[in-house]
Amino acid sequence: MSRPCLCLLAASMTLLGQSVITPGELSGQLSFETSGSTSNIVPKTNIASVEDRHEKHVRIIWIASIFAMTGGTAADAATSWHRRESNSLLASSNGMFGGKGLAIKGGIAAGMLAPQLIFRKHHDWHTAFSVGNFAEAGIYTGTSIHNVNTSSR
Repeated sequence: MSRPCLCLLAASMTLLGQSVITPGELSGQLSFETSGSTSNIVPKTNIASVEDRHEKHVRIIWIASIFAMTGGTAADAATSWHRRESNSLLASSNGMFGGKGLAIKGGIAAGMLAPQLIFRKHHDWHTAFSVGNFAEAGIYTGTSIHNVNTSSR
């Protein structure tokens, strides 16, 4: 036999020895399946397990965004504490940031978290919640950086 024929024969025997992947299966985790006297390696990762991993990653990002949002809020409150407050809604009667401002900031954070905890089983909302949390974290972190920079002058 010629070399091309041997290559074609080897390739066809390799293809015949493998089992067919059913729709919905992806390569990944391998399990062993025996059929007759031969042992074939069959991929057993299906689309549902890939979606479960995706939902798990989205949930982890959502939880991280909650920590980022509460951390940013706490940093903003800490850097504003007992300092002159330019926002009249947050300022106490003496114009300083104190208990009133802290209660309002805490209320805003709780208002953002309450729907997320109520609808935590709705996995398709975790992405939108994460975006909102990271946006709020960015705003409050930026405000706290501004507070630190203005207080040192």
